[in-house]
Amino acid sequence: MSKNFLKKESVYIGNKKNTYIFIFIIFVLMILASYIFMIYINKSVIDNSKNVHYINLELNKKIKSLKKNLKESNLEIIEYKRDNQELSSIFNKYTDVIKFKLATSEEIKNSLFLKDEEILRLNKEINYFKFLSNSKNKSNLVSIENFQIKLDEKNNIIAYSALLLSTDNKSRIRGTFKFYYDGFAKSTNNKILKNSINIDNKNFNFKNYQILSGEISLPEDHAIKVLYLDVKCNGKIYNYKHEFF
Repeated sequence: MSKNFLKKESVYIGNKKNTYIFIFIIFVLMILASYIFMIYINKSVIDNSKNVHYINLELNKKIKSLKKNLKESNLEIIEYKRDNQELSSIFNKYTDVIKFKLATSEEIKNSLFLKDEEILRLNKEINYFKFLSNSKNKSNLVSIENFQIKLDEKNNIIAYSALLLSTDNKSRIRGTFKFYYDGFAKSTNNKILKNSINIDNKNFNFKNYQILSGEISLPEDHAIKVLYLDVKCNGKIYNYKHEFF
């Protein structure tokens, strides 16, 4: 064989050996890298497991604490419900008592109202019999009593009050009344005879008695001497005369 061939053959074998060595080194490096990577992964997994374990421990602690708080809250709710039931029972008892008192007070009010009405009716009857016993005219159906007059000369206004008294305590008396007067005119001194006075309400309707009262106005130029009151009922006229001095 030639030297040239041997040289090429040894170069080829050397190159092949170097290739195997390089591949082996790469393989070893890959195994080392894989081993290091596995160690890192395992460490990460272990660290992560530790964190998860610690988190689970904390969660368990919180769950236990929440369960304890929930149990205590449930006990408080039960206690509040018991207290509420007791308060509701007491409130219902007081409500029943108040309702009873209100109903009783309402009955008392109604009873007092009826008694007041009865007292008022009896007082009216007493006043009626007092008026009747003091009446000057007991023969007619209607008597005019306690006729009172107050004259305001400055304003020519007459305030009047009169008691109409019935001698029949079983019947209602209905009718009308009017005023008229005698006097003279201040400017001319002419006499005025039976001059009618307009009033708003001329009707009356009563049983036993009724008080007529109000004010009447005269013309500014008129001076009054005599005031007449006519009461008309049951087709008959009853009159009263008041003279001013």
